[in-house]
Amino acid sequence: MLPFALGLPVLVLPVAAATVRPGARTLGLVATGYFFLALCLTSVLWGNTVVDDSSILDTVNGWFFGAAFLMVWATLFSAVAVVRYCRRSSD
Repeated sequence: MLPFALGLPVLVLPVAAATVRPGARTLGLVATGYFFLALCLTSVLWGNTVVDDSSILDTVNGWFFGAAFLMVWATLFSAVAVVRYCRRSSD
């Protein structure tokens, strides 16, 4: 349940960063989104440190699909937010 709770901000914060008016908080939202991504993936790994082989394989699959999705999601919206921020700060 903890990875889901930590994964929710990863879905919300980059979208918020991309949609709010570019400013100082934009980079904070991007950084906070990646921080929660690291916490989410670390909690998955920590929760499966003392389990059997099949659970370790499930963890590897979860990291592959879950991490790939979260990284693409966060990077896509974060890139949009950073580009908007850079354009605004150069004006």
